[in-house]
Amino acid sequence: MPTIEALQRLGSALRSTGLELRIGDASDALSTRDELAHQIDDYLVPRFKRLDAPLLVVLGGSTGSGKSTITNALVGEEVSPSGVLRPTTRAPLLVCNPIDEPWFLGPDVLPELARVTGAQGATSTGTVLRVLPTEELKPGLAIIDAPDIDSVEEANRELAAQLLSAADLWLFATTAVRYADAVPWDFLKQAKDRGTALACIVNRIPPGATNEIVGHFTSMLIDAGLNDVQVFAVEEQAVDTTLLAPPAVAHIRELLTDLATNAQRRADVVRQTLEGAMESIPQRTKDVIAAAEQQNAAVTELRATMEDQYAGAYERLDADIRSGTMLRSEVLERWQELIGTAELMRAVQSRISMIRDRLTSFAKGQTGQTQEVQGEITSTLEQLLIDHADRAAASTVTTWKGLPGGRQALLDDRSLEQASADYRQRVRAEVEGWQSDILNLVSERGEGKRTTARILALGVNSVGIALMLVLFAQTGGLTGGEVAIGAGTAGVSQTLLTALFGEQAVRELASDARQLLLDRVNNLLQTDADRFRQRLDGLVSEPEAVHELEAALADLEQVR
Repeated sequence: MPTIEALQRLGSALRSTGLELRIGDASDALSTRDELAHQIDDYLVPRFKRLDAPLLVVLGGSTGSGKSTITNALVGEEVSPSGVLRPTTRAPLLVCNPIDEPWFLGPDVLPELARVTGAQGATSTGTVLRVLPTEELKPGLAIIDAPDIDSVEEANRELAAQLLSAADLWLFATTAVRYADAVPWDFLKQAKDRGTALACIVNRIPPGATNEIVGHFTSMLIDAGLNDVQVFAVEEQAVDTTLLAPPAVAHIRELLTDLATNAQRRADVVRQTLEGAMESIPQRTKDVIAAAEQQNAAVTELRATMEDQYAGAYERLDADIRSGTMLRSEVLERWQELIGTAELMRAVQSRISMIRDRLTSFAKGQTGQTQEVQGEITSTLEQLLIDHADRAAASTVTTWKGLPGGRQALLDDRSLEQASADYRQRVRAEVEGWQSDILNLVSERGEGKRTTARILALGVNSVGIALMLVLFAQTGGLTGGEVAIGAGTAGVSQTLLTALFGEQAVRELASDARQLLLDRVNNLLQTDADRFRQRLDGLVSEPEAVHELEAALADLEQVR
């Protein structure tokens, strides 16, 4: 695989690796990911495409370091605005010889930045690149006046870092009073770690203090492992002006002219930065991989705890359905009123015909009582389903708040602390759907002529209610005939159903009815849990993305 293709694969894999959770070193890893992806697109790929392309020098530095003033002095006119208001630099400015302008206007270097030219570029802002051709620079070299690395505007800071990553040579500007600040040294360390060709400018040095300040700054560079870095001194001007006198930047201009006219010097700079960037890729990529794996592990833990809470809700609902929790007094009373349980319990085994007679009479005109029983079952079951979903949601929120990334995933959304509005709306439809399932079961199992006649005489709804009561009275797999609940009411239901279908058929009916209910319960809970899954989706990349990043790095290391 050619180097360019391997780099492009790595860049694509980097952009597909999510690092959105603010845990551990995520901020540093996110910056590393974005900077490396930009460097591949903005610098490495175009440079490998054309090793003899014009050298790109990026003039970077802190707020107030005088980058724009130095740029103006090098060009010989005010082309980059400077002043007391910060940030001064709006859109970055690229200055080049007209011969090199087509290369920098093309799609290879800094492909994400739109180009502006001519008069329109003078007032441009945002993520665009203003290109200004001038005969003041020799062919073979261009300069970018970048935004401040410590700008108050985050977009400016990000753009400055992107431009520096695209440079063959960093021309790093600081001042006599700020050269020891932390932010510039963070960038200088990056230059060392990446092997970037580097030169420094100490601007606004008080007259007579050049040797002392440059000497101290040079010793700091050496202590930081930045040996042989050329340092240029620019003394403070006696008169406040936006354009430095030519002698003030003559030594900087000499460096640029030498690079532009000396192909070997230019090739040496390109080789140093190119090799340094390539050598830095494995460790930078591994840092991104480690952070991605940490984030994936955090999301996996969040997902697992949520799944456990909803699985527990399902199991508890199953247990409640079996245990008789559903047979609260209102349900039993309505059923007793329907079939006359108080009277029938005195001779339940010998008087099953009375039950049929009473239900037959009921079926002929007293449908209101059946609806009352169904209504009590519906409301009780609905509340049970809502209570357990509320509990699962609240427990998930509480658990997530104590886990890495959990609070970020929740986004302070209080609605997650209970079952969703959609869940509550769907509960009634699912319960009513299950009750229709019961009636279909009763009709299907009573297909024999004699059984059908009995069911029709009793009323399908009444037989269906009896089946529900038997189901809710189950404990440990035993049916209501073996464990009577609610003063024998479930036992009466069992007796009725056994007379209609037979004992084994009743067991099968109860099992099927239970499974139909649990299927609907599971669908309800899983839909509610989807709210939490959606919070996790997109926060980080899938494990496959990390594997692709590892594979892309391996490919690149093979072709180097």
